[in-house]
Amino acid sequence: MDTTETLGAVAHPGGMLVRRPELTVGVVRAVSRLSGLEIELVARRPLDRRTATERQQDIRGQRPSRPAVAPRVLLPEYDEGMDLRVGRLDPDGRAHWEFATSYSSSSGDHYLGTSGPSYRSVVRFPPAFDEMSLVLAWPEIGFPETVITMPLPDRTTVERTTTSIWQAPLDVRPVPEGLIHRAGVHHDAPAAEAGTSVAPPRVLHRLDHRVAVVLSRLTAADSVLSMELLAIAREDAADAVNAEAFHGRRRMSGELDDPAHLRAAGPGASVAVVEGNEAFWIRSGDGSFSGGDQTFSGSQEFTLSRPHDDLLDLIVAWPLAGLHDARVRIPLDPA
Repeated sequence: MDTTETLGAVAHPGGMLVRRPELTVGVVRAVSRLSGLEIELVARRPLDRRTATERQQDIRGQRPSRPAVAPRVLLPEYDEGMDLRVGRLDPDGRAHWEFATSYSSSSGDHYLGTSGPSYRSVVRFPPAFDEMSLVLAWPEIGFPETVITMPLPDRTTVERTTTSIWQAPLDVRPVPEGLIHRAGVHHDAPAAEAGTSVAPPRVLHRLDHRVAVVLSRLTAADSVLSMELLAIAREDAADAVNAEAFHGRRRMSGELDDPAHLRAAGPGASVAVVEGNEAFWIRSGDGSFSGGDQTFSGSQEFTLSRPHDDLLDLIVAWPLAGLHDARVRIPLDPA
């Protein structure tokens, strides 16, 4: 089964795994399925506060700036990795290193002086239950090999939650009439690994076996929620979305304050938060999209305020894919 089309159990609540002067590592999302364990990590290095002259001197070898290399114990000698390596220990204490299935990086914000380089990756492991020893290593920057014992859901829990998004139960309700639609307040997104999970993955909305909107992550960081939606379309619905996603016009800045445009812009799904008799459409943040012949898949992140009653009341829509508006209520785990 395609993991993007399969729900699973939350395998880690999210948050920081390691804090060291040379590197921090945190979990964005971890899902356990019968087919395997998938973990999304963010590694961040400290901001390089050297002046431009000092950096040039380092490049020319005039300054001894390189950190001491950490010893290799579990990493093989022939390893020539360039950044964070991730693996697992087997019962005999042998490390099995995995390549990331997706990877992105940022050089950091040197001009504003707020953040250093970051690296975000998704790593897939064989099926694991109850517990796993996660191994992290980056010897070139002085980050030592680090083993972290992670508690995991048991097999029974994973079996119960592993299901196709096309067969998972739905709980959608009609949108009440008379709602006043507005553009929602924009929030700065927290660090991806800063929050902890407050709701399990679930299908929010669906049309036959052709269109689905899935809540793949919902984490809370203080009073802010970070939500990731996966939007999948097939057949003619996918062709319609692809035409807009890859050939449509660019969004104009003034349209960001237009609730009608926020609802229908696409290419992925749109969401609004219901508060009383008002619906506030939320501007999407980071996203990635891919499409082909009668297929489309898109992942988008949204940032919104955490409701005081811990019941997130949403309208979910995807007009480009022919998915009508529906109301969905998501109970949140208490803080």
